[in-house]
This record gives sequence, structure tokens and C-alpha cells, in this order.
Amino acid sequence: MSSSSTQEMNFEEYVRSLLIPIEEIEYATNNFADENLLTRGSSFHVYKGQLLLQQGDSINIVARICPQWVIVDTELMFFQHLKHKNIVSTYKWTLKDIDKDDEAFIIINKYEANESLDKHLGSPTLTWMQRLLICVGVAHAPSYLHYDAGENHYLIHGNIRSSKILLDHNWEPKLHGFKFAVIAKTHHLHLTGKYNGSLHYMDPAYEDTRGLNHKSDIFSFGVVLFEVLFGREASIPNDDNWYFARMARAHYEERKLDNLIDPVLQKQMNLQSLNMFAEIAYCCIKEKRSQRPDMNTIRTRLERALELQRKHEQITLVAVEGTTSNHLKAR
Repeated sequence: MSSSSTQEMNFEEYVRSLLIPIEEIEYATNNFADENLLTRGSSFHVYKGQLLLQQGDSINIVARICPQWVIVDTELMFFQHLKHKNIVSTYKWTLKDIDKDDEAFIIINKYEANESLDKHLGSPTLTWMQRLLICVGVAHAPSYLHYDAGENHYLIHGNIRSSKILLDHNWEPKLHGFKFAVIAKTHHLHLTGKYNGSLHYMDPAYEDTRGLNHKSDIFSFGVVLFEVLFGREASIPNDDNWYFARMARAHYEERKLDNLIDPVLQKQMNLQSLNMFAEIAYCCIKEKRSQRPDMNTIRTRLERALELQRKHEQITLVAVEGTTSNHLKAR
């Protein structure tokens, strides 16, 4: 189904178009067998599976079981209109009878071959170039949400974190996890009594404003950038929810980032690329929202850091090839 046809449907038609019989998902997941369980959480149980298609092919899927229709409804409402290569779309949905008075709702997404970014942060095989490419790709998603997803309003993801960034077989990132997303009027604050974001990615300015705006997503994204740089997931070793962000800020201000970067990764880095990346990451996690850049600025600076790294690697490659060629001639 084309994106233009889904835009023309009303919401009820769109929801019906994605409904799939529960029997197909039960077969795909071996009746939600324990060996297919990926995650057991407070809101979701997540299973992997292989769904057979009508033409005889099959695709790998992820099925998320959730107890509340409102979660499915929210995601479907957003994804009817969100069309971007760096945002995961809902593939299908279904419902399962638990007993005569209760149902569970299941959201089905296509399985991404390299799973989520958090699983690769500490990997020595994930190069600096790959990390930059992933960060640039991710940056396109909130940039789209903040500026292009609607007229006179913008979307706040509300829970950007490395575990919400999926990586396909080409390591192309896709943002998901929209159950806490909200719509806000342009240039307005979304007031809310509850901030559902993950603790160490949460915008500290919420405590004073009791509201969210696009700069809330930017703080979360800044934490992710430092996770990518340091090769480790943000963590809370004590009661300070912002320990990781404070640590990153302190090391940047004291010019001690080298102490937290893997030496193997550091050897790959062009210094200008690193400095530009670190500077924009630092600006993202400033406590005052007014001091944080907008998403388009962040994306542009990350693209420039990527360009500098690419040129550095091309020059290095030419130099190595030249050295090898001269060595062969000498022989």
C-alpha cells in the first residue's frame, strides 16, 4: 500500500487495513514460545517471529504484546501520517483474547537485522565512521518530527534513547518507541503532569516547567551522542538521574574526553570531526533549553563532522596505497 493511499484513508479505515488474524501471528511466533521472547517489560512483551506472506515469501517480524488499546491507538494515529526512512512504521496489528472479558493488543513491526543501537555501543567493530553515519541518520528523524510532520504543530518523541534506535542490515538507523509521543502547537510548551521518558535521558528543565517541547528531545539525543562517543550506555550509579549527562559535561569542559573514549576508536578519529561532534553533543545536554541548538542545526553539524571524517579516511587510504605501491616498486 502506498503512503499516499494511507494518507487519504480516514483513521478507522487505516486501522482496519493493518489488522491481521491473530492465528497468523501465533504461527509466526510459535504461539509466543519462550524461545522467541526478546524482551519482558512492564508495558510490553516482545517476541520475534517469521510471518508467511500470501505470495509464499516470509519476513522476520517483532510482535509487541501490550495490555492497553490506547498504546496501539497512539502509535497507529502517528504512523498513519509519519513517513520517513529513519522512523519505524507499524507493519500490522492484531488482538488476542485472554479470557471472555479481557484482550491483549499486539503491534507488529518488521524485524531489523542488527537490532538496537544499545547492543553495539561497546563493540570494537563499530567504527567511528559507522557511528557518525548512525548519528546522522538518527538526527534526520527528530528533525522531521519537529519541522515537517505537520502544519502549525510539531511532534515530541518523548523518549529518545539508544534502545529505541533500530539498525537494519545496512546499519541504517530507525527511530521507534512512540508510545509517549505528543503533539504540541508550534512555539508552545506541552504541559503534562507526567514525563514518561527514561530517567537518564530526561530533560532536566521539565522539573521547573512541568512541560515538554522540542528541546526535550534534543537533550535525550545529546545523551545518545555521548553514549556513541564513549561506547557505553548511560547509567545511574546513584540517585542522580543525570549522572551520565553531568559526567559528559564535566569531561568536555575540563578537556578530558580522551579519558572516556576507547583508544582503538580514538585512533580512527579525525580530530576536527571529533571536536565538532563533541561540541554539538555538549550543546544538546545543556540544562537550559534556550542554550540547546535546534535539530536542524544539530543535523547539519553532524553531517559536517561526517564529511570531515570521510575526507580524513580517503586521504589516509591514498597515503597507505601510495606507500604500498612504492614498497612494491622497491622490491
